[in-house]
Amino acid sequence: MRTVFSPQQLERLERHFKIQQYVGSAQRIYIASQLGLSETQVKVWFQNRRIRWRKQVLGGAMAKTHEES
Repeated sequence: MRTVFSPQQLERLERHFKIQQYVGSAQRIYIASQLGLSETQVKVWFQNRRIRWRKQVLGGAMAKTHEES
C-alpha cells in the first residue's frame, strides 16, 4: 500500500534530508513519532529520496558534460 504524505510531513522529511541523507534507527524512531508515521515509512522515504537525489546529481553532471562538448 502506498503512503500519501501530507505537505507538512514532506516539508519536515525534506528538512531532515537536507541535513543528513542517512538516518540511524534512533533518528528514524524520533522522526516517525514526530510525524505520526511508522519507522518503516520513514526508512523507505529516505531510501527513495536518496535514489531521486542521486538521479538529480547524475542528471546534472551529464547535462554539464553535454554543454561542454
